[in-house]
Formats: sequence, C-alpha cells, structure tokens
Amino acid sequence: AVRGMTAQQGAIDVTSHNIANANTDGYSRQRALMETTRPSNTSPGQLGTGVQISSISRIRDSYLDYQVRDENGALGLSQGKEEYLSKVETVFNGVSDTGVSTLIGKVFDSWQALSTSPELSSTRTVVAQQSKALTDELNSTYNQLSTLKDDCNAVIKQDVVDINSMLNQVDELNQQIIKVKIAGNEPNDLMDKRDLLEDQLSTKLGITIVKQSFGGQDIKVTDDAGNSVNLVKATSNADVKMLAYDEATGKISLTDKDGSNSVTFTPNTGELKGYMSVQTDIKQNKDKLNSLAKSIAFSVNAVNDGSTTDNTSIDNFFVNSDTGGLESGITAGNITVNSTIIADPMKIIVGAGTNPGATDGTKALAIAKLRDVKFKIQDNTDGITRQGFLNANTTSGGTTSLLTISSVSDGATMGGYFTKIVNDLAITTQEATRTVTNHELQLSSLEESRTSISGVSLDEEMANLIQYQHAYAANAKIISTVDELLDVIVNGLKK
Repeated sequence: AVRGMTAQQGAIDVTSHNIANANTDGYSRQRALMETTRPSNTSPGQLGTGVQISSISRIRDSYLDYQVRDENGALGLSQGKEEYLSKVETVFNGVSDTGVSTLIGKVFDSWQALSTSPELSSTRTVVAQQSKALTDELNSTYNQLSTLKDDCNAVIKQDVVDINSMLNQVDELNQQIIKVKIAGNEPNDLMDKRDLLEDQLSTKLGITIVKQSFGGQDIKVTDDAGNSVNLVKATSNADVKMLAYDEATGKISLTDKDGSNSVTFTPNTGELKGYMSVQTDIKQNKDKLNSLAKSIAFSVNAVNDGSTTDNTSIDNFFVNSDTGGLESGITAGNITVNSTIIADPMKIIVGAGTNPGATDGTKALAIAKLRDVKFKIQDNTDGITRQGFLNANTTSGGTTSLLTISSVSDGATMGGYFTKIVNDLAITTQEATRTVTNHELQLSSLEESRTSISGVSLDEEMANLIQYQHAYAANAKIISTVDELLDVIVNGLKK
C-alpha cells in the first residue's frame, strides 16, 4: 500500500507537470509507466509486493516528426520565395499610370507629336520631359530591386546566425541527454527542447535526423547536388559545422568551429534556399531591365545621330549619368536624358540630312516608329555596345541618310518585352503563393495529427488526476484498514 501511494503520487506529479505545460511550445505529454515490484519468494504463489514507477516516458511519434520536418523545409522554401517575389512584383508596378510600360508608350507618343510639329518648342519639351520621366522610373525600379536584394542579403545573413545558434544548442542538448541516459534516467524535457529546435531548424534549412545510442542525434543536411553533410554529430563536439555567408558572392560555406575545412554549400530546401533562389530571381529581373534600357538608349540614339556606333561628336539623347554625355555602360540604374537637352529641348535633332528644315520631322517620326520594332532585347548582356546591339538587329541607312531599324523574327517590342517581364513575374509569384497555401494545409494536417498524439488534453489529464487520486485514497484506505486490524489484535486481546 505504501508503494502504491508512492506510485500514485508520482503519477499525480507527472499529470501536474503535463497540465502546467499545456501551452508550452514543443512540449510532449508524459506518462508514468508502472510495473509490479519483485514478488515475495517466501510465500506460496509468490505473493505480490506492490507497484513501482518503471519510467516516465513522453508520448511522441517519430514518423510524424519526420513528416512535419520534411514539410517544414518545403514550406520554408516556398514562403521565402513568395515573400520576396511579391515585393518584386510590386516594384515593377506594370499596370499603373506611372509604370514603365505606360511611360514607354507616352515617350513614343511624344515623338509622334513632335514629328508633326517640329517647329514648336512645346512639343520638344514634352519629348524631353516624358523621356526623363521614363528614365527616372527605370532608375527607381532598378534601385528598388537593388534595395530588395540588399534586404534579402540581410535576411540570409541573419538566418545563418540563427542556424548556427540552433546547431550549437542542439549539440549542447545532445551531450546533456546522453549523460542523463547513461545514468539510467529519461531526459524528457531536454528531448522536447531539442525537438523544438530541430523543428525550427528544419524550416530554415531542411534537415535529416539520424538517431544514435543513448538518445543522441546526428543532424544532416542535403545540398543541391544531393550530397549529405553532417552538421552535428552526437559523438563529438568537434564535428559541429558552422555556416558562413559571403554577401559579395551570395554563397554559403560550411566550416568547422575553428574556421577550417571550408566548403561551398547550397541547401536544397528550406527558407534559406528560398531566399537564395530569390536572389537569383532579383538579379535576372535587373538584367532584363538593363536589357530594356540598353535597347531604348541604343535604338533612339542610333536613329537620332544616324550612327551605328556611339558618336561622341553629337550629343546623345540617352546617356549614362555616371559618364556624362556617353552611352557606354548604360543600365536601367544610370540611364538618363542628356542634361544639355533637358536644359534646351531645341537641341533635339528632329529632321534628317545635314540641314533639315524647321518643319522637317523625319527623324522624330523614325524614332516614334521604334515603338513597333521588334528587337533582340534579350541579347543585350552586360558590356554590349550600340554596334553590337545593332548587329543583332536589322538596320539600313545611316550617317548621311536616315538610319532605320527593322524588326527581327525572334524579337520583341520594347513595350511587349516589359509586359512579358511583368506577366512572367506574376505567373511565378502566383505559383509560389499556391505552393505556400498547399504546404500550409499539408503542414496543418500533420501538426494536428502530431498534437493529437503528443499534445496535452486538459480533459484527459483531469480524468487521469481523478483516477490517480482514487487509487491513492484506496491505498491509504488499505493502510488504515491494516491499522484497525492491528489495533484489534494488539489492544483487543488485552480485554
């Protein structure tokens, strides 16, 4: 009976611990497992000697943990991509009145108007102002993309810091758990803390858990090439790997704690992978924007000065703001209208020939027609010059006669190219959003299943508490009954 009271008291203590942690993240409900004590060999039939708590175990489904962590990695990847793709889509602002697509149309509209009234200063001023508005919008869009890339860099850097902290904590918990297990006890709360860290780690990185002796666990991660790498080994502190992020190159490396044995590493899932893939997406969109800016500058400048190469003797209409009146190295980030033209729009070349008349709007009309010309915009890589751009397209005339550019079969108009950028981005973002929603539903279902097994039900715990309380009272009643029997024997016989 004394052993029974002790065992029931232990079960009540475990129930109390469960109730106290009903709202604790990562807590797994515990149960006191009871077994009979060693029977008496001196009595016929081996009379039982009571009960004892054999262990206090936590209720946990390892397979569900694996599924949740696998889904965490997939969700983290999708969320990382969706978060920044949505921001990139907002930056492009393709359908608004101030968007690049609309401004491209207004620029060519202004050249069209100029071709019919070249003698008016007002039409020239509109061309300069609309063109400046377009370059300002290209600059703004480019700079916002650069800011997004920097923000994403900062998030990756912080994620690396957080992951390293988690790896160190898991390693410390591993060592504590192993010591407690060797001593013959169950470190349930320590294992809950480790499991919670591993859940969080799986969202950021995507990990695989390998169980070792005495409750230890190795943490492995798979890179993009399918190679498995140990981040934490339960057998040795020296085998804990740290992540390092190089902001300049956008690459992650794995090193030992002392900084040695550094190898490049790209995760294949998790939030970190999502952010890294977005970095690539942002760069690709910046490159596309640069290609568009080059097409606008090279085509307009070529028709404007009648040369297939950068004619430094004539003021270019579009220039690189970093190099003054030159178009060399022009990008969406530095394209602008020549300051001399902004200051005096009458310097805009409108007519063809060496001495065009005041009402000659031939060149302005040729520039206006560029709106419908299909260029190989996608071929405008970094370092391409006006001559390289025009070689990839079809030109005629030039220098002494009016230079014109014709469409190529596999090209795109400037407005159409930008619209395609926006449409492709919208499709990619929508797909990322759908993927996030699907993974959230799947993870919610898995979490619900895991909670039904490992979570604390207050109703169930209260029912258990009443059960253990009655059992405790019953054992106490046995002691009271034996006390009464002894009283009869000892005191009753005296009478």
